[in-house]
Amino acid sequence: MGYFEGLTGSSFKTTEDGRRLFFPWGPLGRGYAIDSEERYGRLRKQVKAYMVVSLLPVILAPIIYHGYIISFASAAISLTFYLAWMWVLLPRLAPADERLSFKESMTSQARAHGPVVLRLLTIISLVFVAAGLLMLVAEPHGRVIALAVILFFGFCATLFIRMLVLRREAV
Repeated sequence: MGYFEGLTGSSFKTTEDGRRLFFPWGPLGRGYAIDSEERYGRLRKQVKAYMVVSLLPVILAPIIYHGYIISFASAAISLTFYLAWMWVLLPRLAPADERLSFKESMTSQARAHGPVVLRLLTIISLVFVAAGLLMLVAEPHGRVIALAVILFFGFCATLFIRMLVLRREAV
């Protein structure tokens, strides 16, 4: 599950003095110090499990049920659970002064994903961009969906290429 390990890695940071920090809102919020390696390992596993349990239904629901209502409902339930979880967890952790930059978050994600996964994700994203372009030409009445596919997966491909570059620079 390298993909989910990469997503999880973007929420954590190790400082130069060895402290472990958790950023529940990524680069957009404050960090929290984790007081022990045991607690750090347990929290990483919990965040990873949350990612798997919350993202898979959102992604698979439209494929299995041919509709987006279940996907949106899954996302809403998942987000509500996360907010409640953080409401209980964060008061137990000490706030940290350090921030997490977007570059640090992406570099951490890139290291956790690995070069093979990032290349595969880039290729898959570019295939979807090509499919969107084909849809644009072959199905003119589906122009809005085709443009959405091109924009979304073009953005994804750009992020994955950026992560490959950051990974190479970090080594």
